[in-house]
Amino acid sequence: MKKWISILVFLFLGSFFTIQTYQSNQTKSTPNKCSNFRTGIFDNRCESGHNSRFKRYATYQVQEYNSLFIKEKIVWTGPCSYTVTLLETNDPDISDFIGDYIKVKMVNVEKNKYKTVEEGSSGKISSCVETKIGEVPTNN
Repeated sequence: MKKWISILVFLFLGSFFTIQTYQSNQTKSTPNKCSNFRTGIFDNRCESGHNSRFKRYATYQVQEYNSLFIKEKIVWTGPCSYTVTLLETNDPDISDFIGDYIKVKMVNVEKNKYKTVEEGSSGKISSCVETKIGEVPTNN
């Protein structure tokens, strides 16, 4: 009887460690759901009514709307969060904000779009939906 109990315990522990190893390997090999959005061309629709298209490169992004542009430095602070700092613009309504930043969290992440929760350096909270519509050249 002791022999059967030992065998059952051995089989149970063996399958437990196999499952734990499998789950650990599955977690390690799962790509970050936000990594697809680190670069690309995006359509941006904000709750404020601001709509634009922007190109995001590894370290900066450029928004274009009407005949205006915004260039922002982007620093990834987590797998699904980043900070953008306004570097330059020809928009007279926001030129006084050069140097200010916005902290962005990506939420409701889907295959080709996500919603943002944005907090400006003033503390104001806003939200946008950013849809990836293409890729940018990798040499920029």
